[in-house]
This record gives sequence, C-alpha cells and structure tokens, in this order.
Amino acid sequence: MEATEEQALLTDDGGAAARTRTTTESSEATSLQLSSSELLSPERPVMAKMSLYSSHLMSTWGQRMWEFAIGLIMLEMYPSSLALVSAFGLVDGLATVFSGSLVGSYIDRTGRLKAACSMYVLQNTAVALSALCALISLHSVEGSTWFWAGAICTIGIGSISSVGAQGSSLSVEKEWTVVLCKGDSAVLARLNSGMRAIDLTCLLLAPIAAGFLMTYTSITTAVVAIAAWNLAAWAPECYMLVCAQRASLLLRTPKQPNVKAEPTHASSLLLRLREGGWGIYFQQRLWPAALALALLYLTVLSLGLLMTAYLKWQGMSEAELSLYRGAGAVSGLLSTVVFPTIHKRSGLKATGVLGIWWQAISLVIAVVPVWLTQLGAHLPASTISHVLLGGLVASRFGLWLFDLSVSQMLQEWVPAEDIGVENGVQSSLQNFFQSLSFVAGLVFWSPQDFPVLMHSSAGVVIVAAVIYSKCVCCFQMNGQ
Repeated sequence: MEATEEQALLTDDGGAAARTRTTTESSEATSLQLSSSELLSPERPVMAKMSLYSSHLMSTWGQRMWEFAIGLIMLEMYPSSLALVSAFGLVDGLATVFSGSLVGSYIDRTGRLKAACSMYVLQNTAVALSALCALISLHSVEGSTWFWAGAICTIGIGSISSVGAQGSSLSVEKEWTVVLCKGDSAVLARLNSGMRAIDLTCLLLAPIAAGFLMTYTSITTAVVAIAAWNLAAWAPECYMLVCAQRASLLLRTPKQPNVKAEPTHASSLLLRLREGGWGIYFQQRLWPAALALALLYLTVLSLGLLMTAYLKWQGMSEAELSLYRGAGAVSGLLSTVVFPTIHKRSGLKATGVLGIWWQAISLVIAVVPVWLTQLGAHLPASTISHVLLGGLVASRFGLWLFDLSVSQMLQEWVPAEDIGVENGVQSSLQNFFQSLSFVAGLVFWSPQDFPVLMHSSAGVVIVAAVIYSKCVCCFQMNGQ
C-alpha cells in the first residue's frame, strides 16, 4: 500500500491524487527528487546562516546608502521646496504598493535561488541607473529639459530599485529563514533578530558613510561610489545564497507547489480580489495585527526622507543628520538584542504590546514641545530639537520590537504556500500608508507646516497601538 502511494506521488502529473496527500508525504516525495550526493552531503546550519547573513548584508548596505542619499539629492536639485522629495516618496511607495502581491506570488511559485537572485539583479541595476540619472540632473541647468528628464528618471528607476529590494526581503528574510529553522520558534526568533540587526546596522553605518562622502568630498563622488557598490555586489550576494543552499538540505529541497485554484474569469474583479493576494491576506486571523504594523508607516516621525529634508531645512548638516539617524539605528539594534529573551519569557503577542506602546509614548513626548510652541509657548529652539530627536531615537526601540513580533507571528501562523503572497500584500499595505504620508507632504509642502504632519503622525501610532491591543485581547479571550 505504501509503495503504491509513493509511486502515485512520483508519477502523478498534478492530478487530484497528489494534491490530497499529507504535507509529510509530499515532503518525502520531493526529497526523492534530490540527487544522492545532495542527500549525503553534511548539514551545516551555521554555515548556511552565516551565508544568508553575508548576502543580506551586502544587499542592504547598498540599498540603505541610496535611500539616505536620494532624499538629499532631491533637495539639492530643488532646494526651495520639499515637493520633489515628496514626489519621489509617493512614486516609490506606489510602485511597491502595486507590485507587492505580484512579487510575492512570483516568489511563491519560483525556485528560492532564482527568485532571490532575480530580485537582487533588479535592485542593484536600478540603483546604479537611477544614480546615473541623478548625475545628469545635478549637472544640468535647473529647469532645463535635461534637468527634468534626469529628475524623472531618477524617481522612476529609483522606485524600481525599491521593488527589487522588496522582493529580496520577501524571499531571503521572510522565506529562507523560515525554511532553515524548520518550525523551531526560538531558533527563528534568533535568526530574525540577526537579520534585523544587519538591517539596522546598515541603517546606522551606511547613511553615515554616505553623509560624510557628500559632506567632505562631493555629491557626485558619493553618487558614483553608491552606484559602483551596487554593480559590484550583485555576484557576491548571489554566490552567498548558493553557499547557503550547499550547506543546508532544507534550503535545497524544492518548494511544494501551490495548488490553489486561480480565478478563471479575468472580468470578475471582486472574485480576483477575494481569491487572490488580498483575499488571502484578510482571511488570516492576524490581519488586524498586520494592519496595525502597516499603519506605523503613515508617519513623518521616522527620520525618513521628509524628516531628514525638514531638519536640513532647519540648518542641520548631512553629517549631523546621518549621526542622528545612526543613533536611531542603535536604538533599534538594542531591540534585536533583547527580542529573543523577551519572546522566550513573555511570548510574541505580549512582546508586540510592549513594543508598540513604547513607540507611541516616545513619539507623544517627542512632539509635546512642538505642540506647545503651536499654542504660543516660547521654548528654546535647541530644547525643541533635542526633545524631538530624542523621542524619535527612543521610539525606534519600540518600533522594531513590534515589527519583529508581528513579522514572526506571520511567519509562524500563515501557511507555507501563502507566505510569499501574504508578506507581499503586507509590504504593499505598508508602502501604501507610507505613500499617503508623502501625499500629505505634497499638500503641506511648506516646511513651516511640517508640525501639522508630526501631530497627525503621533495620533496614527496611538490608533495602531489600540488596534493591536484589542487584537491581542481577542486572542486571549479565544484562548489563542
């Protein structure tokens, strides 16, 4: 009987018999497709983990340098307004919003190595091309045809690089890590913390490197250096993924095919929404928690593009801005250090509650002096700046603690065949809310109106904290 079932699994061409087998039987059948040399090769989980870390480090370093530099480049192109910075942020966000579900679906149905490397190619080449377009605009007369052509291409191609970065994150950070950990929550927590620590280390050091290059050499030198790094790093990034697969049989095992029926009527938009990525997303019991995480992107209180441009308008140098951004990354790094311990003692849900309320309280404290000045109080400008930046730096600890908690909940609770689509939709939703923040930046384009955006951002974080807390209470009441 067992031999008959095994033969059916190996010879079936996708019919109902193979689709109704259990996950364990399917995994055994898939393993038989591997060569004998692969099955006999030793399992080296530490080597696999370090290879993933190395690949992620090289990819993230180039992307983080460009994310910091491009906002300042936009402001250098058009120094009298935040409009160009906001336009880039809006286009960049919309590109990832509309591509998220498609990228996630591509990752789900494509081999792990091919999917990750194709995303690396898209990310790295787009950064290099966007940097070239930025150089054209920077060395053209403001308002000329070449100036606007370069600016438009910088924004458009730069947005494509973000799509590639989104895809590489969904593949390497969200999928490869889960497969390597084989369902062990504690191991996954440590691996997630390591990946996030790399991301935040790059967030700390890459902007400092870019800022000092732009301050003490020239913008042209910095742009050329960033483009060169991204072109040179692609091959090593992919090679380290190959090394990770060679070190782990789990990573070499082919994916199980996703056999869910696809909508057959192209004209039925509602059917596609229900059965496609967005339908899968809202079918998950975690969607309120994931929505709370996405809402945190509807903010200017993040040391991101708009806040960086606003602080530069107030007179801060690129070097100072990069140091403050680095301090925020250090705060976030601390959360990756304590996350495995808090997760072990309190669980993912309680860790998320701690993280989001820490962020909410920190941001409220940060905007209090700004709010008081709007009411007519006379406070020293240095006091306002120090409290604002101190609150922003402190809030990073709570943000990343919450992000790690919800991200791991999604990894553990969402079915394996849907993990790419689920994270793709989550990424789209996050970028949608981030795009709304840039729309607000276009509406309130004057730097004098920026406090309005800060107060609104703090309110959104409080709403997200309430949504997540209510979600956790519902889980507790249902015994989940």
